[in-house]
Amino acid sequence: MNLYYLVVLLFLLFSSKANFLVESNVAWFGLEVFMIFVAFHLKRFKKKDVQFFLVSAGIFFIYILVRFKLNKLPSDYFTSDVFYFFKYVLTSYLFCVILREKALYYLVKVISHLAIVSLVFYALQMFQNGAIVKAIGTAFESITVNDGSFRYTNFIFFTFDDIHYYRNSGFCWEPGAFGSFLTLALLFNFLINDFKLNKEAFIITLAILTTVSTTAYLGVFLLFFLRYRVLNKGSKMAIIIFAVIFALAIPNVPFLGEKIVEIYDQDIRDLKELEQLSKYYDNVERQIPLNRFASVIFLYEQFDWKLFLGVSNQYDEYYINEYNVNISNGIMDFITKFGVVGLFVLLYRFGTVCKVYLRKTEYVAYSILILLILSFGEPILMLPICVIFIFLPTFKNQDFSVLSFNYRSKYLELQKPNNI
Repeated sequence: MNLYYLVVLLFLLFSSKANFLVESNVAWFGLEVFMIFVAFHLKRFKKKDVQFFLVSAGIFFIYILVRFKLNKLPSDYFTSDVFYFFKYVLTSYLFCVILREKALYYLVKVISHLAIVSLVFYALQMFQNGAIVKAIGTAFESITVNDGSFRYTNFIFFTFDDIHYYRNSGFCWEPGAFGSFLTLALLFNFLINDFKLNKEAFIITLAILTTVSTTAYLGVFLLFFLRYRVLNKGSKMAIIIFAVIFALAIPNVPFLGEKIVEIYDQDIRDLKELEQLSKYYDNVERQIPLNRFASVIFLYEQFDWKLFLGVSNQYDEYYINEYNVNISNGIMDFITKFGVVGLFVLLYRFGTVCKVYLRKTEYVAYSILILLILSFGEPILMLPICVIFIFLPTFKNQDFSVLSFNYRSKYLELQKPNNI
């Protein structure tokens, strides 16, 4: 195992928001010290990289200070944003400094290996309703940190939850999140391998199927449509046919159409009965689980115009005393944390990386839409796995973006290799 592989493995495990290490500030500090050591050891720090980080840090702190003054919130909200920077943003920056042109390659490699591990434990999970996997997790937690949950166990590389006994959570906190990580890895794999269906693509796709995640399935559908457009340069008629098939599939596939409609109807009912639900969940000492659509409506009603710049990484404390709700819409969660401005910056930088490989604006738009679909269900945008795209386009002094000569000559106008 080389240093690059180890850094990416640790980076993904800390991005997973699932294991006991994630909750420890000391563990995060240890990870960053290790990454700084690796960066110096591999001679990856350069003067312009440090200058770029300082400028980025300055912009971030001015941004959060301005909105802190506008929102007139308690000082601990500002402190929370500062902690977010030194926890997630600094980790993402160090990842980019170390990996640079190797970033997407190693993300695909490590995630595909973690997908194989998940498939092994998922097979065990099918026996006795997951009793074997749960026993392994319980034994592991007895020597680390036990979260006190009777239904949830995690042993670093795999998570089991009684509620999702038929779904694969992998190394993430739940199946939908794992599906999002896998779909991003499949996108990266296609980008760096000329959209070939290699062994990594098959492994990752198989793992996605075991998540039974609506958002992951929708994201993969659009991803394979992107592959079709890039490789075959499909006609307008072909696009129409794909759109018709997709439109017909939504109302006829249970986990797509029925689930989406059911979630929306339930969300509206929950919002109308929020006060009654609050009393019930207070009695059972749990949070009110607001679903995708309810989360959007609730947060908009709470913050209104403040969503333009965002409120704070700690925004939930604003309403927690009145309504102890759990938000499950990743896009709205990110907007409330960092504003519409922050979302557009992240999507622009993500699109910048994708455009290096895809060249055409249409294809880049599909890639951005895939990310939005994945984050509609899970709060992945605020995790380091997505924050890296703020920094990655800047590390362009080496050629990590050149498509193969065969791909460029066959599907795009022949051109000399270039860098971003």
